[in-house]
Amino acid sequence: MTRKKIAFDACFVGACFVAVLATCGCKKDKPKPPPPELSVSLVEPGEEPRQILRYAIAPDTVVQSVLEIRTASMATENVQDTFSVLPGLKLELHAGPTVSLPGNRTRYVLRISRAYPILPEGTEIDRVKEVREGVEALNDMRGRFDLSDRGIVMDSDVPWTQGQERINPRVTIMLGNVRSAIATVPLPVEAVGVGAVWEVRRQIRIWSARVTQVTRYELVDRIDDRFRVRITVRQSAPTQIADLNPKLEMHVRTYEMRAEGHALVDLGLPIALEADLESHSEADIALVSPEKTEPIQSARRSVLRLATESER
Repeated sequence: MTRKKIAFDACFVGACFVAVLATCGCKKDKPKPPPPELSVSLVEPGEEPRQILRYAIAPDTVVQSVLEIRTASMATENVQDTFSVLPGLKLELHAGPTVSLPGNRTRYVLRISRAYPILPEGTEIDRVKEVREGVEALNDMRGRFDLSDRGIVMDSDVPWTQGQERINPRVTIMLGNVRSAIATVPLPVEAVGVGAVWEVRRQIRIWSARVTQVTRYELVDRIDDRFRVRITVRQSAPTQIADLNPKLEMHVRTYEMRAEGHALVDLGLPIALEADLESHSEADIALVSPEKTEPIQSARRSVLRLATESER
């Protein structure tokens, strides 16, 4: 295997711990949706005046957004190092129309209306074909989310098994943090002012990988129903074996991710108006299939941008 191929694979593998559209229980369990996200704690209330933040999403709200992920990575095999500009991913997302539910909840369907890769010049022809086929499988993939007025997903329905069978996991995983960190910002119970800090803790299941994620939000400013937050994310995973699909396992020795960015939120929309997140991750893993084992040590930098193009 060439070092170029190792670097190519590392970009996908490192991202697998931040996906939210692919998750399941333990190694032999059937795929299950994630549990409600309930751990939101206020660290600092911020300056006066303070107000309670709540989503108030009108029925029939529709949002169309673009998510773009670009990645650069250093991968190592034995003592050989290589730096490479790696392929990215661009998704056109459609959310809504929203439906109001009892208990101040909002239901919406998030659909990938179009997906295509961002490939660097000089990518090997066989890899181009593999990536394009995997990305094309994302087209029209969708999931239903029930959102509380605090931005917490109380229930969801995503075709986990279908997605696992149809989509190359190394492409699916690049959906990372679409909703769990930046697309919908969970809100604290308490009233907050500028300078407020709150923390969201999650135990995430991605396929069968167990990942701890801690996201911290700082309220930078607010005007009417719009506010901006500074975001920091930390992820870590213990030593484990994760099923990516029936023929591919990921043996995890170590994994850590750190990310920083911001989001501009409108309390009348289910998805942020805009968001940026830059992450740095380090992983020591191996991809194990019946045919071969691929040890990978990688350090990866990713830039994720989310922008709402239209709304009504």
